[in-house]
Amino acid sequence: MSDGIRLSEDLITEILTSIAKHDEEAKTDRLIALQYLSAVNGFLVADYPGPDSERNELLQHLHEFSHHVCAERRKGMQQQSAQQPANDNAAKGKSVPTDDPAVGIWKPEQD
Repeated sequence: MSDGIRLSEDLITEILTSIAKHDEEAKTDRLIALQYLSAVNGFLVADYPGPDSERNELLQHLHEFSHHVCAERRKGMQQQSAQQPANDNAAKGKSVPTDDPAVGIWKPEQD
């Protein structure tokens, strides 16, 4: 029995490398890699024994777990960023949404 999962940069790198061996585009397009990970998730859940209602409940649980991991990672990144000295020379601007919710376009701040 597992004591819980242990994510590491090495594990993530190995998984992404494996996906990129299968699909070269995943090396440069993180969205493609994410789609593979999501597809693998769905593929494995399809094999879960039991009624469809339990599979749907499992998918919902995994969805919520993904949100939790994302929030914790973002929180850690923000804390790390806050500890680094501010760079006054950094480009100022904002990401403008596009038709694809996973993609934004960086627009420099107008003086």
